[in-house]
Amino acid sequence: MHEKTERHTRAIHDESVATMGRRRFMDTLLGLGFGALSAAFLTAEDVRAASDDEVPVVYGLVREGEELQPRRKSVPADWYDDFRTAVAANRRLGAVETDDVASSAVEPGEYGGANAAIRVEVTSEDARGEVPEEFEQVPVEVEKVARVESGEATERGDDSTAPGSESEDSEPETVEGGIPGSVTIGSEDLYGTLAPAMRDPEDGSLYFATANHIYDGSDNGGQPLYLLDGGKTRIGTVETGYPESDLVCATPESEFEPLHEIRNGSPGRVLGQFTRVGLSDLKAEGESLEKIGVKTGHTTGKIQAVDGFTCAYGAVCKRGQLKWGSESDFTDGDSGSVNFHADPENPDAGVLVGGLNNARTWWPGENYIWGTGAYHITEKHGFTF
Repeated sequence: MHEKTERHTRAIHDESVATMGRRRFMDTLLGLGFGALSAAFLTAEDVRAASDDEVPVVYGLVREGEELQPRRKSVPADWYDDFRTAVAANRRLGAVETDDVASSAVEPGEYGGANAAIRVEVTSEDARGEVPEEFEQVPVEVEKVARVESGEATERGDDSTAPGSESEDSEPETVEGGIPGSVTIGSEDLYGTLAPAMRDPEDGSLYFATANHIYDGSDNGGQPLYLLDGGKTRIGTVETGYPESDLVCATPESEFEPLHEIRNGSPGRVLGQFTRVGLSDLKAEGESLEKIGVKTGHTTGKIQAVDGFTCAYGAVCKRGQLKWGSESDFTDGDSGSVNFHADPENPDAGVLVGGLNNARTWWPGENYIWGTGAYHITEKHGFTF
C-alpha cells in the first residue's frame, strides 16, 4: 500500500480508548481519519475486537423498530487508509472541472492486492494529457470514451412508451394494500421501476420512490405516481424531486403502503442499506450486487467503482454515483430499481440496498450500470431504505 502522510487509522490501537468518555472517543476517531458515521456508531468494544492490523468500520445501517442500527466489521487497516485517501484525493482532484472529462470515480482496492485508484473517463486525447497519472500518491487511471453530443446526454433507463402499455402481463402488485419494489410504475408520460419503501428517519414517514427522470424535469411536486397493474392506479403524489440524485419521492395515497420489500426477491425483505465503505468492502471481497427491474428482470454484476461524479450525462451534475454490472443488465424501464446484496449477517432474512439504479451506458468504451449510492441519498437528503 502506498505511503500516507497523515496518521494511520490503526493508531486507534495506541490510544487508551477504554478510559475515554464518549465525546473524547468520537473526537479521537475523527482526528485519525474515521468518518462521521464511524464516530457516531463505533464503540471502544469494537476497537478492542479488531486485531492490531485491523480497524472497525460501519458497513451498513439496518432498521430495528424505529431506529437505525449499525452493522460493524473489522477490515485491514492499510486497506481502509488506502481507500479513504483515494476518496479524499478524488474529490480534491476535481477532474470533471476539466474540459472533456466525462466522469471520475474511485475503484476500491483489493484485500492483499492492488491499491485503490481514481478512474477518470475522458472524451479527447487533449483531456487525457490534462489529467495526472498520480494525485496525492493515488494512481489515476484514464480511459478514453466516446463523446456524447449535445441533446444525447440524457439518462438511458427510461422509456417513451405510454404508461400502461407494458402492463398487460403484470403480476398482482399489491399485498393487502402494500406495494413492494420492482413493480411497474409510471408518470403521465413515462414508466419505470418502483424502489422499495424509502423512509424519513426524522419522523418515520414512508414514501414511494423511483428515478426522477421518469418525470422528465425537476419541478415534479403534485404530479401523480401510477401503479401499472393492467391499468393505471394512482398510488401516490410526488412530494419532491431531487435531480442531482435522480430520485423522486411520492406521498402514498391513504389506501396504499410502501413496503420494505422487493418483488420476487429471494429473500425479498429489505433490512437496510450499505455504507460507502460497505460497498467497497463487498468489492474487495469479490461479491456481486443484484437487481430486479421490470424489463430485464433479475441480474447480477460486480461492483466497479464508488463515489463517482459526472457532469457529462443527464441534465445535471451527479455525485455519489455507483458503477456496477454491465449495460446488458439494464434497459429502458428498469430505472428506479435498486441494487442489493444479501445481508452479510443474516443472508436468509433479507437484503441491504446498495443504491438506486438510474441508467446504463450506451457509448463505446464504457460498460456498466450507474446510479446513486444509498449512502449518498442519506447524506444528501436524509432518506434511508
